[in-house]
Formats: sequence, C-alpha cells, structure tokens
Amino acid sequence: MTVSKGDSNLSLLVILVGALEDEFVRQTMNLLERLGVEFVLCDNVYSAVGDLAKRESRDVLIIGRIGLLSKEQGRLFHIARVKGYRCCCLVDRDLVCRQKLILKAIESGAYLIEKPAEIEEVLMKLLTGGNVRSSGEKENRRASGFRKDEFRTTKAELDALLEVQSDEKR
Repeated sequence: MTVSKGDSNLSLLVILVGALEDEFVRQTMNLLERLGVEFVLCDNVYSAVGDLAKRESRDVLIIGRIGLLSKEQGRLFHIARVKGYRCCCLVDRDLVCRQKLILKAIESGAYLIEKPAEIEEVLMKLLTGGNVRSSGEKENRRASGFRKDEFRTTKAELDALLEVQSDEKR
C-alpha cells in the first residue's frame, strides 16, 4: 500500500515505512500533514526501496522503526547512503540489544531517535536548511538510552580487526 499526501512544492519528500495501525506511524503522518511535508506511506521496506527508485532528483528522508528499515541486513541503509538520502529511525527499547541493526544505521549516517516526538526536531532543521548531525557524529548522539557496555569491542573482535588490517598492509 502506498499513500501520498502533502505539498509537492517543498523539496523534501518523506518515505514513511510502517502500518497505519502503528501509533508511531499515525503520529508521524499527523506531524507531516501539519507541516505540509509531502510523504509517501509504504507498508514495508520493499515497497519503500521501489519508491526510492522513482525519486532520483528529490531530497528524501526515510522514517521508520529500525526493525522495519533494517530488513535484508540493512540494505536500505546502504542504498540511502549511496543515493544521498537520509534515514531517521525510531530505536525500540527491545531492539537495543541487537547491535548490528543499530551499527548499520549509524554507519549509514541515519538519525537515531528514542521518542517519536524527536522527529519534529529533525524535520524542522531539514526544512529550514539547518544542520542536523547524523547519529554517526558524536555531538548529536546521547548514549543515555543504551547500556554502558553496548558498543564495547571484545578482545577477540579487536584481535580479528588487527589481523585483517595487518593482512591488508602486506
């Protein structure tokens, strides 16, 4: 299902990924309508990727729950980064323990939010030409919502990294 609404005179297009039954999706749709931002609602990541193919000359922000956007091993994040699009992901508390999802999003430059209300701040800065730092930029991301040791590297991981780097130098 794809639904499109908003003012097409604005350069920003939002692709909202999720189901209408999701309170987060409904809140985001209400915000987008209130701000007059054009958006497309896609019920899954596959239809969102298909819709992205039609948007070559637009500024695009993809919004959704991180669990939905990271399907297919985070392929959407890779596509968005290559095409110069942005993603904004709601990090659900039950997914915080799944580091790979979060790391893929961070590596792509996605904005990570902990509460749906934070979307308005991201949108307002993008619409007014302000600089919104992506989650990969240290000044923007607070770690307060994550466990202290969530992103610590183990000795085995460090050894593997060092071995790979030394193999590359040869």
